[in-house]
Amino acid sequence: MDNAPQQENTTSQKKNVSSFSIFKFSICAIVALVLLVVIAIRMVSFIFTGDELRRAARQDVIQERPVPARWGNIYSADGYLMASTVLRYDFHWDIALVNDTLYNKDTVAHGRSIKLNEVLCDSMSKYFPRRTAEGWKAYFDRARSHHNHHLTIATNITQLEKDLLLTFPIFKYYTKKRSPARSGVKIESYSKRITPLRGMADRVLGKSETNAYVGLEGYYATYLKGEEGSRLMQHIRGEWKPLADGNRKDPVDGKDVVLTLEARTQNMVHLALEEQMKKWKAERGCAIVMDVKTGGIRAMVNLARLESDTSRYYELQNYAVGELSDPGSTFKLMSFMAMAEEGVLDTTQKISTEGGVITIHGKNIRDYKAGGYGVISAHKAFVKSSNTATVKLAYNSFKDRPQDFMNRLRSMYLDKKSGIDIAGEPDPHIPTPGTSSWSALSMPWTSYGYEVRLTPLQTVSFYNAIANDGVYVEPHLLQEVRRNGETLELVSPTHKGKVASQKTIKIAQDLLRSVVDERGGTAHSACYDPDLRIAGKTGTAQYNYGRGEKMQYMVSFAGYFPYDAPQYSMVVCIYKPQGWPISGGVIAAPVAKTIARGIYSATPREVYATTIEDINNTRPTAGQVSEPRKFPDSIEMMIDARGAYVTDVVNALEKNGYTVKINGGIGTVSAQSPAKGTRLKKGQTITLTTR
Repeated sequence: MDNAPQQENTTSQKKNVSSFSIFKFSICAIVALVLLVVIAIRMVSFIFTGDELRRAARQDVIQERPVPARWGNIYSADGYLMASTVLRYDFHWDIALVNDTLYNKDTVAHGRSIKLNEVLCDSMSKYFPRRTAEGWKAYFDRARSHHNHHLTIATNITQLEKDLLLTFPIFKYYTKKRSPARSGVKIESYSKRITPLRGMADRVLGKSETNAYVGLEGYYATYLKGEEGSRLMQHIRGEWKPLADGNRKDPVDGKDVVLTLEARTQNMVHLALEEQMKKWKAERGCAIVMDVKTGGIRAMVNLARLESDTSRYYELQNYAVGELSDPGSTFKLMSFMAMAEEGVLDTTQKISTEGGVITIHGKNIRDYKAGGYGVISAHKAFVKSSNTATVKLAYNSFKDRPQDFMNRLRSMYLDKKSGIDIAGEPDPHIPTPGTSSWSALSMPWTSYGYEVRLTPLQTVSFYNAIANDGVYVEPHLLQEVRRNGETLELVSPTHKGKVASQKTIKIAQDLLRSVVDERGGTAHSACYDPDLRIAGKTGTAQYNYGRGEKMQYMVSFAGYFPYDAPQYSMVVCIYKPQGWPISGGVIAAPVAKTIARGIYSATPREVYATTIEDINNTRPTAGQVSEPRKFPDSIEMMIDARGAYVTDVVNALEKNGYTVKINGGIGTVSAQSPAKGTRLKKGQTITLTTR
């Protein structure tokens, strides 16, 4: 009786165990089935896509990667390296990868026990002193506590600096391939374009990095950049390293480019312009020097202030090539030439300046000088830059036929780009009758340099044509293309034709010479020098007329030298100078004279008499006669030799054991080096320059 319930419980337990076992079996069977399905899918996928997967896996380790070509160098005409490509490195550290045993390893340095990481910090502070040793230690410890895998150590470093870093503790294990210690060093290499002359001609040279090609770097990129190659590389320890089988395609380095720019001239023009801009607190300015016969640009300087730093000037934009503005009085040359070509200009014709103010269609035109210049000739009107006389001459001749005046200007290539081999030159603007911008004032205003818009380069290109007996030569910056020192291409001058008849050119040359040589000429005080023989025209243009703002000006000088055998043309433009008086003759023309003097003094001249015997045997001409100068028998301090016969000076100096070098020929001494009063040493060379 007592066994019946017990049997019932046992039977029930067996049934429960059996049900649970079936449930577990079912779950296991389902899991196994799912796994089988997944495995089957993977096997099918591998059968059909295995090759692709294997290729992808291999590409993660070995790839055919580009091998960049070295960009060609850019040289100045006088042999200076102006742009080149160098290899630079960014040095990073996976500091979390370095184990504690290595990082905190004890070592001995300078006779004392010290941690290895502290030796590293001492080395860093010595050679990369932007942080102290303690600063580097804090920098490293903080990065290590945050498990930094890409800590910046140094960027844009040279090969020498990279190699130096790899001699430091811990970092040095990077080069030891079989070392069990892991440095965590990561090095990225890349090419960088540099300009060794410290920013000289930055806007002309431009840039070629990040594919933002501007300036000459962009214009001549097809020459400079070369052709990239390729090779198989393997990804090892965070870097792509070349395999031993060499390049699949060798890179072809870029060609070298030689410019017409002369580094010495560029530097001299830069300093001359910058000094004057600082003196007058100008906003920006530019200057160009051009070879008269070839059109080669010898210097092109563009300077401007930053709003955040008004104490210095930088090359920010190429104003010389790209900025259009009203040229002001430098355009009077073009107006006088248009009148001469039309046969309506007589330079001896008398004309009244009307008290310095004339009114045309309700608008006043004023002379720079209050009260005007009285009754003067057309020649004097140009020399003194009279606005009233210029407008009266042009308006009286063309008011009934303004189209003829504008057509004459266009026939002189004034509506065409200069043709410079650099991007960014805009089309000049000459007003056109019948267009929406034309008004009754357009013709008279154009005659004295308003409503017409030119760039400084377009202005100097026209003046260069006058210096070149009327032949317009396109300005250019490329002189030669080379590879491995061999000339591949040599640029020849490109001529557009003559801007006017020979008769008109002679009139223009006489007018420009008179602006400087004649007393009362607007550039006489600033530019007259019988040795330099500069010809040119000043300009003072209101920069923001008609806008109701405080008046600002652009002052300029355009011309060439020496006028009897022109070699160089030039333009100087200075925008928004501060102070008084504001005029091209006061502000821009002195820069032109400094440029001419700098070029003249740096140009070798023939020495006609090379020995003291030659000098002693040569008699001065009547125009050179002056009183003989007596010098002391003993000379220990440099004498004042200026104005004395070179023969007398040489005899006196050589008797005292000094060597004399003569620049020029016979005649009187005009300059000397060293200066008067300088203590001399026996055997010292003294340089004398003669007229």
